[in-house]
Amino acid sequence: MQNNNKKRICIVARSLGEGGADRVASLQSIFLSDLGYEVYVVSFCNYIKYPYKGILLNLGELKDNNNNFLGKIKRLLVFRKFINNNKIDVIIDHRVRSRPLLEVLIAFFVYKPEVIYIVHNYKIDLYFPSVKQVTRFVNKKAKCIVAVSSQIEQKVKDVYRLKNVRTIYNPIDFDFINSNKSEKLKVNYKYIFWYGRLEDEQKNIKLLIEAYKESDLVLLGIKLIIMGSGKDENKIKELIFNLGLQGNIVLLPFSKNPFAYINKSIFVALSSRYEGLPMTILESLACGIPVVSVDYNEGNNKIVQHGYNGLLVKNNDVKALADAFNTFVTDEELYKRCKKNAKSSVRSYDIEHVAKEWGKLIAE
Repeated sequence: MQNNNKKRICIVARSLGEGGADRVASLQSIFLSDLGYEVYVVSFCNYIKYPYKGILLNLGELKDNNNNFLGKIKRLLVFRKFINNNKIDVIIDHRVRSRPLLEVLIAFFVYKPEVIYIVHNYKIDLYFPSVKQVTRFVNKKAKCIVAVSSQIEQKVKDVYRLKNVRTIYNPIDFDFINSNKSEKLKVNYKYIFWYGRLEDEQKNIKLLIEAYKESDLVLLGIKLIIMGSGKDENKIKELIFNLGLQGNIVLLPFSKNPFAYINKSIFVALSSRYEGLPMTILESLACGIPVVSVDYNEGNNKIVQHGYNGLLVKNNDVKALADAFNTFVTDEELYKRCKKNAKSSVRSYDIEHVAKEWGKLIAE
């Protein structure tokens, strides 16, 4: 679907290389470019790993060189100049936006074009300034606030009394996943898989490791691979050492192609305290691999259908998660049923369908 109106779209993200929001931003740059829009991308951090399309402004490089007060002012000026010089029509902002002063400066000093703010997480206070008056003031001028699930949309409306909110789900690029998931790996053992940012406060990796320790997987010789990078990497390594799991848990650095690891895993686990619409689950199911997930908020049971494409267990419960791990390696009939249904269960998130939704919103 080509778009004859060459609107200039600027996608703003924290980075293009860590979490699910970054992955969605990179995918968005690709499908909007394919729709015929002129795409520009701004990254606040110098971490560019995911594929993208468009002209990139990497503010993270400036941040690495100078992050004092004058350096921050300079980045805002560079950001504003980039928006103005490229005559941007619409800005789509994927960042966490909780600092009142910064968001007021960006909204009224930088964001002169129409703005669409995205809320990626059920913990919505990450995406709105901590002062509610500032939140209403900043978001009043937004063209739209896009939530990645209907539960998040309703929570934004209830908490902030904002009306210009709608839901557009995260996309799955099935073609990209299929072309990458068959990459050969030098892995000769059975394993379950977890990938994402190594940040325990949200991702609750401690729960994952403790549940794995309590499960039968260790005795069965099934390893746990944890892939990612983040501020809690040393903390996680220390926990693995203290539990004596060095030979059972494999820590791997971030990879722009986790799909090959997903594809060879028995199942993918998710242990987060809170999420939005996690790409971990969508991408795993798109690979045809079932998931074991905690019920991290009111939204994930829309994706994970217990006993159909995965197992859904009580959050922050070590025994419940360990029992689910055991179930998937002992109940062969259940596992095969969930694996068979995995890919078809997320077909509605196909990138072409999501791209059309975004095309309609931008055209409005």
